Formats: sequence, structure tokens, C-alpha cells
Amino acid sequence: MTKQSLTFILTVLISVISGCTTTSSANNKNFIDINDISKVLNTNKLTLNYSLGNENKEYFISALLNKEYAFDVKFGKDGRKLNNNLLDSNLVFFCNSYIEDQRSKLNLSLYKEVDNQKDILVIYSEKFITQADELKLNYPNSKFYFLNSKNNFEDFVLAVIGIDSSIKRFNDLQKNDSSLAIKHSPREKKDFKKIYFLTEYNIGKSLVPIFRSYLIDTEFYSTIDILLGASSLKELNDFENMLIPAPSYFFKKLSSKKIVKNLKDELSKELIEDLILAESIYQNNFYGKNVKFNSGMTIVNRGQCIERELAMMKVSLNS
Repeated sequence: MTKQSLTFILTVLISVISGCTTTSSANNKNFIDINDISKVLNTNKLTLNYSLGNENKEYFISALLNKEYAFDVKFGKDGRKLNNNLLDSNLVFFCNSYIEDQRSKLNLSLYKEVDNQKDILVIYSEKFITQADELKLNYPNSKFYFLNSKNNFEDFVLAVIGIDSSIKRFNDLQKNDSSLAIKHSPREKKDFKKIYFLTEYNIGKSLVPIFRSYLIDTEFYSTIDILLGASSLKELNDFENMLIPAPSYFFKKLSSKKIVKNLKDELSKELIEDLILAESIYQNNFYGKNVKFNSGMTIVNRGQCIERELAMMKVSLNS
């Protein structure tokens, strides 16, 4: 069979598959994913050559063996190099890394209008100083609060939201007469509407619940960075209702797994699947299709890097 006729058959098959897929609730488009393409790849072997660390090799091999199609994979020094931290890698074909795409989406969602900069508090830890400094340059009218690892989290939160003085007055009254029954509901500042957290998981899991205990109606935002230390989905309970720029179907997929080692490892596996899907598309000329990657949906066009379309997802253990 000639290469041209094979390409034609593959194109027809993928068109049929695409036409039969369900409509995405996220953006109301038909899409194809790795399962669709695996149905036709057994007629055209997938060829891969990468230079990467042992852990990512394991992810690669596992992802390939889970699909029923022919492949030829080589791990050598002359192969395409990947960053060991896959979240910070553009995975060869993507325009940006997953974390970069998340930060861009989050900034666009938070700062839709110049006037709303003052409505946003940015809480950041030492690991995110560089990113916070960039935000200060672009959005100088937001309020920035640095959380030192030596800070008492409760005191820090009370100072940020402006109720520390109110609590001090309450304590002074109680000292004057301990027999008094005083009902006290400290009032927070009303000069902000949203909080952007730039912290790692170990800090966020303690800090976010304290903020939430005082700010029931305030919107909380972060990238997926704040979740990456979680070793199970149950540990995401501390971040209930936080808005993250990530596809909700990724977390639904995770919730269906019996064993989740930790969130970062699981996300790395999903990104390797995205890389294999991108390779399949480019090697077989499946262009102009709506594609459902684990990390986001998009259209893949010839001669262009892949730009993910990210929606804001609300963390919830009930969905």
C-alpha cells in the first residue's frame, strides 16, 4: 500500500471517529483523544526517540503499554530532551509548559480589568518570590504579602485581613472582667474580593483553611502548584472551592483510580500521555482537529506549537 493511500485511509478513519465523539461540556466542541488515535495507529507504527531520566522513562513505557498500537521507542543521548520536571517542560510540541499556561490563564482571569487590581491580594512564600516580583511589575496596584516560613500562620492571616486589632480589643475586655459573656464576630477588611495564593502545598494546606475560616465569601485562586504535595485526593479537602486553571476531567479521571501515589506523579504520567498523543498527531498529520489532552483541550494545526485552552476549575471532592 502506498504512503499516500495509507494517509488517506487514516484521515478518513480519524474523521469518522471525530464525528462520533461526544460533545465536550467544557467548550461544546467535538474532540479526539489518545483512545481514538490508538484505534488507527496499529496500521502505522509510532516512532519515538527521547533523552530523559529514569522516572520519566517508566512513565513513558507504562503509557505506551497501556495502549494497543505498534510503536518503536528508543531512549538515547541523541533523542529529544525533556526537562525532568515535566510540569516545567513544553513537551517538545507545546508552546509553553503546563505551569506557564496555568499562570497565564490565571492572570487573565484575575486581571480582566485594570481597575480591579486593588481587589486582589497576593499571598506568596519564598519559593515564589520571582513570580510575585513579576506580578508586582505588571499589576502594581494589587496588595502583596510575603509569608516568611517563621511567621505564625494565624497571626499572619489576622494581620492581612485586618482583624488582629479587633481581636486584641476583645481580649483586653475579657481580661477586665472574665465573668462577662461577650459575643464577638471580628470583621475583616472589605477592600478586596479575591486572594491569589503563590505557595507550595505544605504551606497552603495550613494557610488556606485559616483564611477560609474568616473569609467565607472571598474567592481563592492558585495554580496547581499548591496541590502538588498531596498524596491522595482526600488531602485536597483543605482547598475546597479554590479556583485552579485546569480541566475538571483530569481530576475526575484521578478519582476513578484505586491507587494514587501522589498528585505530582499522577500529573506527570498524564503529561507523558499528552506528549505521546502530540507525537501521534504530528507523525500522522491529524491536523485541524479538536483534541482532548489530559492537560487541556485545543486545536492542533500544522506548523504551529500547541496552545492549551484552560478553564477555571473549582476544587471539589463531591464532583
